[in-house]
Amino acid sequence: MRLIFLFLCIIYISSCGYSIEEEKDKTVEVKIDKPLTTDIISASLQLPNIIILLADDLGWADLSLRGSDIQTPNIDSLARDGLTLNRFYSMPICTPTRSALMTGRDPMKLGSVYAGFQPWQNGGVSPEEHFMPETFQAAGYKTAMIGKWHLGHTTEPLLPNSRGFDYFFGHLNTQIDYYDYTVAGGYDLQKNGSSFKAPNQYATDLHAKEAVKFIKETRDPDRPFFMYVPFLSPHAPMQAPIELENKYESRTNKPFPKRTYAAMVDSLDQAVGNILQSLEEESLENNTLVFFFSDNGGLKAFGADNSPLRGGKLETFEGGIRVNALMRWPDRITAGSHTNNVVSVLDVYPTLSDLVNIPMLNKKPLDGKSRVDTIVSSVEDPRNGDLYFASNSPIFNKYHVAVLEKKWKFVQIIDHKSQSTEVENYLFDIISDPGEEENLSEKYPLRVNNMAEKIRKWRSNHPINGVRVALSPHPGWRAPKDYAVNVAPAESLQDEGYNTYVSGVRAKILQDRHTDKGLISYD
Repeated sequence: MRLIFLFLCIIYISSCGYSIEEEKDKTVEVKIDKPLTTDIISASLQLPNIIILLADDLGWADLSLRGSDIQTPNIDSLARDGLTLNRFYSMPICTPTRSALMTGRDPMKLGSVYAGFQPWQNGGVSPEEHFMPETFQAAGYKTAMIGKWHLGHTTEPLLPNSRGFDYFFGHLNTQIDYYDYTVAGGYDLQKNGSSFKAPNQYATDLHAKEAVKFIKETRDPDRPFFMYVPFLSPHAPMQAPIELENKYESRTNKPFPKRTYAAMVDSLDQAVGNILQSLEEESLENNTLVFFFSDNGGLKAFGADNSPLRGGKLETFEGGIRVNALMRWPDRITAGSHTNNVVSVLDVYPTLSDLVNIPMLNKKPLDGKSRVDTIVSSVEDPRNGDLYFASNSPIFNKYHVAVLEKKWKFVQIIDHKSQSTEVENYLFDIISDPGEEENLSEKYPLRVNNMAEKIRKWRSNHPINGVRVALSPHPGWRAPKDYAVNVAPAESLQDEGYNTYVSGVRAKILQDRHTDKGLISYD
């Protein structure tokens, strides 16, 4: 076998000075595919507002509507006044879910399926990919994002203001301290590219405050708005206001921080309540679609509860990928309705575009599908096509993968040890066994083989330059003092990306190869 070695060079560009002085709102110039003509603005006046509220690591059982002792009346109200999606699927970790949400495309193809972009990792979702807010922006929407980005942070083309958001307030990274907004020692809170100070404000409260301000003051009253609010909560670090911790004193913090976790979810619910209240005060509630869901299942080690589902975050069992999802739109969605139809995070972009009847501007084919019939009528509407899931975090070279094919779900755990590879196969009838208690893999070996082959073919789509989890920085890395100013501006970069040093040979030549035992790595 001939081995071809490609040496890839990453240039890390950092700025020298930094400032964390609070600045006034400023206009950000964002390029859109279509100018906002008078006709577009006039047509947009009839369109509904859209708010996406994203929880981070929320457990399936951790809402009071599911019997939890955590008080979540505001999130519960979305179910009472709207639609509960009982089989909504995310990805098992943060970045893949966010990339699927923004693009409607499979994160395996994007090279982000195994990613959890860390402060010490360059790259992100390619600027060649079309993002959902770009479509809404071109249709006349005022677009805003408030909260956690986690889709690339080192160059300007990867940032929210370059991906369709007119307004951005929040954090580029994950694992942000809730009080001082630092990660790995560097400061990470900004407004439209400039560092922003908000001392001693709990992050969840700050996000809600900024979202309310956008609704009441910053938005353009003559245009509909699209607002994306990806909260930090209840993701680690486990921090909560002391008064809320005291509210759940019956819970213990040993061995898992269940008390702090409950307080964080309670705070999240209050934040949602403040946003919903602002809609009522502005008489916008009837013509605003509000969609709430979690980016993945909860993590037991941080106090979450996914019962009766099996597993949790980082796993492809139901507890890691089947998440709470609620949608309210009084003008179109029946209050108190439920659906058991499968809906994926991949489907959000095409579904929202279809619901409000605006054209999607993506150039590449989507993997998501419009689920409008499921949303507005709750009729039986089976989703065509298989769904795939993967994670290799947090243990290097250990993978959780799964495929959902109608009533069948196949899960593989592939563990590459130093001298061998171990593979565990699980086959479930997910309709009759949603808790994944009965492994049918030995009973249906032919189905196992067929579904394992599907997973192998799917995994072969991962590009060689795709991002993989890196929970530790490379030697010599130091966090910038301020992430907002440690960004390479667009004018300092080449217009086109770069694939390989080998002329005429794409980086795909060293694509990962897969066998029945999983990934083979060539050193």
